[in-house]
Amino acid sequence: MKNYKLYNVMFPIWMLILFPAMWLIVIPANFAIDSAVLLLGAHFFLRGRAKEIWKKSILKIFIFGFLSDFIGAGFLTAGLYASSYLDFGTVFEEACNGPQSIGGFFVLLFAVLLSGVCIYFADYKFAFKKIEAEAGEKKKLALLIAVLTAPYTFFIPLY
Repeated sequence: MKNYKLYNVMFPIWMLILFPAMWLIVIPANFAIDSAVLLLGAHFFLRGRAKEIWKKSILKIFIFGFLSDFIGAGFLTAGLYASSYLDFGTVFEEACNGPQSIGGFFVLLFAVLLSGVCIYFADYKFAFKKIEAEAGEKKKLALLIAVLTAPYTFFIPLY
């Protein structure tokens, strides 16, 4: 088995494990970003009901966002370990240090898209379940949140 350094496979998760005090920054920042995107999106798509929608759904959006980030990070981690045992290529290895090749870029892009799709469906199906709005409005809001809060930090190398 090859020895790999996991630089950005699960950023900010590895960083949070190595530097536990980072949780004090990451959690409020993530909550603030989710809140801002939700409030702006609700203001534009569901006129005048942003505060009501925020109160009913922000906690679910926040939790599903973190879970979705873990799903994307899990894909990267599983691919890295599978590639080391099955020897089916180096794209996951290349993705560990940031997008150093086109293959590594697409692996990271898939992980971000996977997380984004999970955010979209979780928000649309669960977080917005009790919100009184048309399905199209909920879909637009869920898509906005998914696009703007996907874990683009997977692309940042930590070396």
